[in-house]
Amino acid sequence: MKKIKYLSLFFVFFLLTLLLARKYTLVTADLGRHLKNGEIILQEKNFSVLYKNFYSYVNPDFPFINHHWLSGVVFFLVKQFLGFTGLSFFFVLANLITLFLFFDLARRKTSWGTAIVISLITLPLLVSRSEIRPEVFSSLFSGLFLWILIGTRDGWLTKRWRWLLPILEVIWINLHVYFFLGFFIILVFFFEELIKKERKVKNLLDLVILGIITGITGLINPAGIKGLLYPLRIFEGYGYRLFENQSVWFLDKIVGYPPNLYFKIAFGILVISWVYVFIKRKKIMIGNLLFTFFFSYLGWTAVRNFALFGFFALMIIGENCEDKENQERQEDPNKETVKNFAWLSLAVFVLFIFFLLNPSYWISRVKPGLGLEKGDPKAAEFYLKEGLKEPIFNNYDNGGYLIYYLYPEKIFVDNRPEAYPAKFFDEIYIPMQEKKDQWEQKDKKYNFNTIFFYRNDLTSWGQNFLVERIKDSSWAPVYVDEDSIIFVKRNGENKKIIQNFELPKEMFSLTK
Repeated sequence: MKKIKYLSLFFVFFLLTLLLARKYTLVTADLGRHLKNGEIILQEKNFSVLYKNFYSYVNPDFPFINHHWLSGVVFFLVKQFLGFTGLSFFFVLANLITLFLFFDLARRKTSWGTAIVISLITLPLLVSRSEIRPEVFSSLFSGLFLWILIGTRDGWLTKRWRWLLPILEVIWINLHVYFFLGFFIILVFFFEELIKKERKVKNLLDLVILGIITGITGLINPAGIKGLLYPLRIFEGYGYRLFENQSVWFLDKIVGYPPNLYFKIAFGILVISWVYVFIKRKKIMIGNLLFTFFFSYLGWTAVRNFALFGFFALMIIGENCEDKENQERQEDPNKETVKNFAWLSLAVFVLFIFFLLNPSYWISRVKPGLGLEKGDPKAAEFYLKEGLKEPIFNNYDNGGYLIYYLYPEKIFVDNRPEAYPAKFFDEIYIPMQEKKDQWEQKDKKYNFNTIFFYRNDLTSWGQNFLVERIKDSSWAPVYVDEDSIIFVKRNGENKKIIQNFELPKEMFSLTK
């Protein structure tokens, strides 16, 4: 019987690994910038990256709070010792540990088989964010906070475990902006204890003290109180619309985003689990109800929160399906074996149905591998080998790529909207790609020598800009690959490069 249980858990872990372990590219990823942050902090001892727009020559002194600087340090150290392959493995391992924490909470309240099925229902959400990002730490630390607080509440961990939370919060606040979830989770447990009919003053006092100490330790970050309050204002002045911050409803209207369907299914099952609780007149866990409202809201309003929703849904559905009588009843081993096989069959059936709903989504995600794509650095290598010169004009998507490969050269923009004033995007970045006169005006101001562009930029202004530059006799395309295109200005400095590498216009499509 135990073998069946462990094999089923191994199967879920294997699927998670299969869907997350893939070769990746830095071309449009944040990872390159995170790695460079870590390198600059550890090797150059330059802490300017913590408080200003260090990489841009356009807004070099624009103040912002680098709320994820420690993630860069961690990623850089892992990459330094284990390479990009080790970094991929580290990311997968962090997700596996997180899944185990939430699975363990679910299986303690319901049957092992039920927890396995719920895990598979939430699996498409858990792998929806397969890029190596600091947010992986927020999922992990949320799991740790929840696991410790539930364990100490229910008695399978001693109360001493709670005092790990302030230490974890010190680390968390420097890893990712979602550190506020630690405070929120403690607050939920305090409220849950407060409304109990048989509440214990000592438990309330312990949670108050724990919350205060955790809040104080949250001040231990480079920005102090500003860093602690940063989640309240991070989206202020955003001048650029990010795909990951869009709601389920919005994306349903403009693009077929496959995880939306799986989110709706998981959300529906979560709602049904609450209906089951009310019908059975079971004890309502107010904390889980608050978590349901909060993380459902996060999921519906921004697809970047799908994984967090999935992890919490796993735990909540498991607790809602709690069956104490079944747990306490000693069953015949043969009957229990049959039941486990039945649950496993249901799990396989769920997986099969999910596959049929969108086969191309699953097939496209199964690309086993670890580390960096072999050809990832080739565009940057061309730039460096041929001695191309700055100032560079680049687009939003490939800023992190250029930071990683070309530093200490400064770039025009990168994918941190909070590091630039909103008017930069509204009045400079977008108009100069849409309008010829705006481009010429900014070209005259910044005297661009090189254009280094992510050629799959799907924004209307990005596509317009590429077509116009191909037509523009002032610029010569000298490099192109699947992801990047490089132009140099027709001047004496670039004459030799143009002679050797200019690409014929006929090879490009000029339709917008």
